[in-house]
Amino acid sequence: MIRVRDVRVSFNGRAVLQGVNLDVPHGKRTVVLGKNGCGKSVLLKAISGLIPLSGGSIWINDLSLEDFFRQREHPGGSGIMLAYVFQKGGLFDSMNVFDNVAFGLRRMKMNEESVHRTVIGALASVGLAGSEYKLPSELSGGMQKRVGLARAICLNPEIILYDDPAAGLDPILSDAIADLILEITGKYATTSIVVTHDLNVARKIADFVALLHDGVIVYHDTVDAFFSRTNEFSRQFIEGDTEGPIVEQAM
Repeated sequence: MIRVRDVRVSFNGRAVLQGVNLDVPHGKRTVVLGKNGCGKSVLLKAISGLIPLSGGSIWINDLSLEDFFRQREHPGGSGIMLAYVFQKGGLFDSMNVFDNVAFGLRRMKMNEESVHRTVIGALASVGLAGSEYKLPSELSGGMQKRVGLARAICLNPEIILYDDPAAGLDPILSDAIADLILEITGKYATTSIVVTHDLNVARKIADFVALLHDGVIVYHDTVDAFFSRTNEFSRQFIEGDTEGPIVEQAM
């Protein structure tokens, strides 16, 4: 469903992505792992069109990224929907939960009766029934992340990009977010890319794991192969080894 080919992104002359190649199959969950600052979130933002590419190409369902978004923006346009779940929820502080979740639906000119039905259903599906009139400041970090998930699934997307959804959460809440991602995939048949630092979340939700280092994907395989530690890149990352190919490549 998603093909990333030789993608490069630079900021002020500093190369962050230096030729990323990645295939994300339809209906599967691909987890992207890597050290802090290696470009995982930048890759998600590139796929979502939030930042421009310095080089390379991205294809979604055999459409270039430009044609994909042009099709979405064309009046009466059809095609698949892509949703982005921000690391900290990405909520508007001045809006209550209901209006945050309804934001995308209203931009799509959905009538208010349908908006209300869709928002209430989405909040119930992430365990937040009855919270629609609270402000983000009244919510815990875990609840804010679930509001972000509700906003994404309201759009009935075929693709969801998750930017470190378990960041800053304790192990119990992280596991709950992982369960929600699994439920969303099952219910909505979504194709997912999940950036995370949490190996337990990765092991639980991933079909495939890609390891990003120094601006390129250095390893990409099934989750079972990744956690078997037969590959030196995956073994070093899992064990936190300070010596080996990842460190040597960076030197």
